[in-house]
Amino acid sequence: MAGQVTRRQMGTWLLKHGFHALKGRMIGHVQYEGPGGVKITLPGHGPQDLTKKHVALILRALAGAGFDRERVRRELAEG
Repeated sequence: MAGQVTRRQMGTWLLKHGFHALKGRMIGHVQYEGPGGVKITLPGHGPQDLTKKHVALILRALAGAGFDRERVRRELAEG
């Protein structure tokens, strides 16, 4: 990816594509549940930019849920 992906960008993308935020617990992270029961966890603290490893893990989970990995990458890079 050309640039970093922020937590806000990823959260917005998830909400636009059928995910909903789960009720927060005292863990400091934000969880989203989407189609097929797939859950994505974003850190709720620390730097705004997600690490390359975290983005790769999220893309892998989304691909397993039926999303096109390359399309997700393009949409995140645009927004």
